[in-house]
Amino acid sequence: MAEVFTLEALQAAHGDSLILHYGPLSNPRFIVVDGGPKGIFKASLGPRLKEIHAARGGGVLEIRLMMVSHIDDDHITGILDFTRMLRDLKDSAAPLPFDVLTLWHNSFDDIAGKVNASVSADVSISDVLRSAKPKTAEGAAIVASVAQGRQLRLDADALGLNMNSGFDDLLQFSPSAKALNMGAHLAFTVLGPRQAELDALHVKWDREVKALLAKKKKKKTGGGSELSAADLRALAAEFVDESIHNLSSVVVLAEFEGKRILLTGDARGDFILKSLREAKLVKNGKIAVDIFKVPHHGSVRNAAAELFETVIADHYVFSANGRDGNPDPPTFDLIFKARPKGKYHLWLTNGVAAALARIKKKKPAGVTVHVRKSSSLSVLIELGTPIAW
Repeated sequence: MAEVFTLEALQAAHGDSLILHYGPLSNPRFIVVDGGPKGIFKASLGPRLKEIHAARGGGVLEIRLMMVSHIDDDHITGILDFTRMLRDLKDSAAPLPFDVLTLWHNSFDDIAGKVNASVSADVSISDVLRSAKPKTAEGAAIVASVAQGRQLRLDADALGLNMNSGFDDLLQFSPSAKALNMGAHLAFTVLGPRQAELDALHVKWDREVKALLAKKKKKKTGGGSELSAADLRALAAEFVDESIHNLSSVVVLAEFEGKRILLTGDARGDFILKSLREAKLVKNGKIAVDIFKVPHHGSVRNAAAELFETVIADHYVFSANGRDGNPDPPTFDLIFKARPKGKYHLWLTNGVAAALARIKKKKPAGVTVHVRKSSSLSVLIELGTPIAW
């Protein structure tokens, strides 16, 4: 029987938007991972879903899973545009063209809302973050995305979507957890976020709230003191600025009929490697995958030589358009140094000049480069029977 296992990387500007096609060619299934930043749903994700819907004969197209790797604008906005479209159709009593069976999404409240201090009253980051003003662009992006994550939860409730199926609440890595059966012989192993990093985040927030409270008490002469809303906003802003690396993305290893795809969102490479090892997926210092979605749009800040020396792929996928320097040319240097021989492929959603110049100058002879055509909505990396939709 003809089987499909295709990763489709959509033109998502500086963000991520992926569609995973899998299952029998006669009745394939679909998973959507991230929706890119503002404008991407209208420009590529929406039109592509419409194409698939039409090719499947209209009616209701079942989306087995919709997953948001994390709340950053360049991953979540297109998903919000999608759920807003469904809500508008539902409100107008129009038929819904898509049926999303499950939504995987860790809102900021899921991750940081439980970070409480043992002071006079429990204080969570998310309670005060809305009006906080971080000093860095990364911190500001998290603050802006908190509301987006909350809105997606509201949309999910309004649409009756099943949330984080397969998990008690928070979608996270557990070394003892078994791979989840996603149907049609697809298995998902969740490798991030990691409990150890979330626990460290909890401890740090608790410690810093207590330290600030002690500092205020020391300055007072007439007894105890409590933290004001302004104190907490300032602390939350500083905390987010300094702790962004701990707010790890959802990382998933997808396995189908002996083939593997590693989806990494914006996770740090060292966190990915820790989980792979703790899950006993690394054998003799290596793990072979068919497709490696390179983390954080190919930023060298999220990778190191060890990542590419350990994760050996036939296909490396980069979703970026040059913003923030991504994909970083030094990232390709790391891959080429780790893989100086052997046939493998690089897939770019956009032809970024600096990246292509570095690839042309340094790539080994066995490397093939694929760049999305300007007339195409995506690039397709097909591990099974080619799709015709």
